[in-house]
Amino acid sequence: MAQITALLLDIEGTVCPITFVKDCLFPYFLKKLPDVLSLVEFPLESSSQDSPIVSVIEGFPPETRTTREALQDHIVQLVKNDVKEKNLKALQGLVWNEGYSSGEIKAPLYQDAIDLIQVQSRNHKVYIYSSGSVHAQKLLFGHVDINGKSTDINGYLSGYFDITTSGYKFEPQSYKNIIQNIGIPGQEVLFLSDNVKEVQAALEAGLKAHVVVRPGNSPLTQDEVEKYKAVDDFSHLQL
Repeated sequence: MAQITALLLDIEGTVCPITFVKDCLFPYFLKKLPDVLSLVEFPLESSSQDSPIVSVIEGFPPETRTTREALQDHIVQLVKNDVKEKNLKALQGLVWNEGYSSGEIKAPLYQDAIDLIQVQSRNHKVYIYSSGSVHAQKLLFGHVDINGKSTDINGYLSGYFDITTSGYKFEPQSYKNIIQNIGIPGQEVLFLSDNVKEVQAALEAGLKAHVVVRPGNSPLTQDEVEKYKAVDDFSHLQL
């Protein structure tokens, strides 16, 4: 049996509570969205605006950005339906940057996840794969709530992947793209996620994988618990 030399970690429902994104990050984004869009002139084609926000907004379909109100309605619907759309993810990352920088947002990672990242990074490569943009991932791990203090643990991580760099998380090819990128055989990479579809895709791509059980996550059937070797405490992992 090949020895595990790298970890690939999901974020939401795996290393941090699933409620953090839905109850903290998404509401913060929606609260700030009107102010963000107020800085942009519409229609976009009518002026030569140059900013990171405008660059992202230009990626949305033309019919959704004819007016400020139309674009805001479109973005709100994407968020409410939890659509994994790359322009939305990029815009969220830009907005969350303000929240993290101001101290309004700190990421509540599970203690066993913090321990896993800090300890296993001594002998293993630790990578992150999330639907959220790489920028948003770095923000999150740069502002981890440890004993009430915002702490940067990015130094323990070897790389980050998202749907833009690697593909969607339900597709086996995405995981093949990642192992090709990091240059480590799939059988030496352990993927951890709360989503059984993601775990199945990783297994089909040749990785090792476990489904993660956390409070608030979608319940698993007994068959899923056994098939995907469910784990509820990372200190129990055999690495």
